[in-house]
Amino acid sequence: MIKRSFTYIIPSCVSRNIITASTVILSALLPLQGVAQDIFIEDTVNILAVTVTASASLRHSTHTVVKIDSAVMARYEGGDMATLLHAASLLSVKRYGNAGLASASIRGLSGSHTMVTWNGLSINSPGNGYSDFAIIPLSAATSVKITSGGSDLDDIAGSIGGKVELSTEPLFSGVTEGSLTLGAGSYGEYLSAATLRSGSDHFAVNLSLWGSMAQNDFRYVNNDAPGGQVEENRANSAFATGGATADAAFRFRRSLLSAHLWYNDAARELPGPVTTVQQNFGESQKDRSFRGVMKYSLQPGRLTAHITAGGSYDVNLYHNEVVQLTGENGSETYMVKTHFGYRLTDRLELLLNAGDEYQVARSLSYQNTEEHNVFSASLAAKYNPVHRLRLLLQARQMAVSGMSVIPEFTAGASWLLSENGEHIVKASFSRNTKLPCMNDLYWVPGGNNTLSPETSTGGEAAWSFARVASSGLRNTLDLALHASRVDNLIQWLPGQSGLWSAVNVRSVNVRGAEVRVGSEVAVSEWKMKGNLNYAFTRSQVTGSEISNDNSVGKQLIYSPLHHLNMNMDAGWKIYRAGVTVITESRRYTTSDNSEWLPASFNADMFIGASFGKGRTRVKADFIINNVLNSPAESVRNYPLPMRTFNLRINLTLSEKPKKHENTH
Repeated sequence: MIKRSFTYIIPSCVSRNIITASTVILSALLPLQGVAQDIFIEDTVNILAVTVTASASLRHSTHTVVKIDSAVMARYEGGDMATLLHAASLLSVKRYGNAGLASASIRGLSGSHTMVTWNGLSINSPGNGYSDFAIIPLSAATSVKITSGGSDLDDIAGSIGGKVELSTEPLFSGVTEGSLTLGAGSYGEYLSAATLRSGSDHFAVNLSLWGSMAQNDFRYVNNDAPGGQVEENRANSAFATGGATADAAFRFRRSLLSAHLWYNDAARELPGPVTTVQQNFGESQKDRSFRGVMKYSLQPGRLTAHITAGGSYDVNLYHNEVVQLTGENGSETYMVKTHFGYRLTDRLELLLNAGDEYQVARSLSYQNTEEHNVFSASLAAKYNPVHRLRLLLQARQMAVSGMSVIPEFTAGASWLLSENGEHIVKASFSRNTKLPCMNDLYWVPGGNNTLSPETSTGGEAAWSFARVASSGLRNTLDLALHASRVDNLIQWLPGQSGLWSAVNVRSVNVRGAEVRVGSEVAVSEWKMKGNLNYAFTRSQVTGSEISNDNSVGKQLIYSPLHHLNMNMDAGWKIYRAGVTVITESRRYTTSDNSEWLPASFNADMFIGASFGKGRTRVKADFIINNVLNSPAESVRNYPLPMRTFNLRINLTLSEKPKKHENTH
């Protein structure tokens, strides 16, 4: 069975140095004013006011794609990606405490079914297939895009849940700008983030540094304590994270060349589960990674060409004081992919994608250093038979070392009901494959190198509405219905000898509905914004090769039937305030649905001000998380903090004044 696969430890020297370096950048900016787990059980497995938007091109896609607004991301500089996704999207986030392993589920499937990329490079762990959003800071991306379902076949390998795309995009803006964010909060939390960017018509560069640390001995309620309900402080829960990204881009007449680097360092203590008493095994884990990507794109006439090459080196260190166990896991990923498009006519375009991804993994739980190679090629056709109709047909074939994989395909259509694009209807249908991870194949004991890939067949139908009135009132509404069937679902199950092993045993039906509503209006010196996201997702086991399997007909564990978040904020002159509400229905913790976590309700709020003069702007926010002081768990026996407070201050210096700054 998969053990804790990301690794923790107390604050490291590297993290402390990064935090210090973030602060030091301020002195470099001033001259600008004058210059320029335990075992994973089977699993499908705070923020201020948030706005989720999609550009016109994303609205016209044949499947659901949502981009999180960059202004929302900037508001949480220094925070982690798990918090942003939980409140600003329809993803359901499962986390082991506020700083523990955090995975994100799209449309009812587990975090291992969510593909995560950074500038086109897959950053899912080769070992367990997950990506830990708790150690991905917002500073590592300038853009976050979410694709629901498996209709996107442009990558080397896909996923049957969906995809989260992170990217760092240098801006050719002609402005040199630097910003520094400092924050402090409850239970010894400190954070800092600094960014310097500069651009001209042909060159752009970004540099970001960040760091945070906390003792994290927060208060929680133990309902099962021997003497009755009692408030306690979390033990062995400190963390420190830090890192840096650097991006440079050169733009020529018809081509673009860019380079991207990312170093990440996360050190965390692993708190034990809270049953009748709080358990402490003295566990700690450290995760370090270095990633790099090069991109080149060219568009001479009717031809478009993109080449992306990159790699990732990841190290995971684990320590358990009780049993005196120290483990080191490592992995490497190397990738190169190409995209060619040719427009035969004004209505028809053909696209060819081809690429190769090579992975190497080492672990105390593998007998050997394991290698995995995936080559794939896809062919797509985009056709506009009439002005308002867009059609897409795409097929992809993967060649995987030691495994047979059936072809994948997707077909979709998008129709503009109105000439001005206010109303759009679309539908897509796809068949997708998810490959087994290396833990599934090679873990000792229990790995199974005869596993078949998981497959999914399904589709969606959606309607999108967007209108901007002459008064400035903006309203958006998106509705989507989706359904799919997953076969050969891989599960870790105990055998007759008591050892757990990976097997293809179950089939799952997923169906649901999604609603996104947004409104924004400016009246005199007031500006108000609000949005509501709701997802109904039923993920049921419909077939099993396990005799007398009580999970058949039941909801997958940790997959809530209902997920809703609502965000509202308002601004007047230099002042602003907002509230975020997130609620989920009960989440089952056993496959037969006999045990569950109760429905959760969380409210956060903030008040702040933004003011500036000339080249300088200052923003300050006071944030209250869990306003109602409600006890909560995302994972059974791993409590989340009660009410906490944070203060964040951001200073921005620019080469020239911003005449149309949006302070809300």
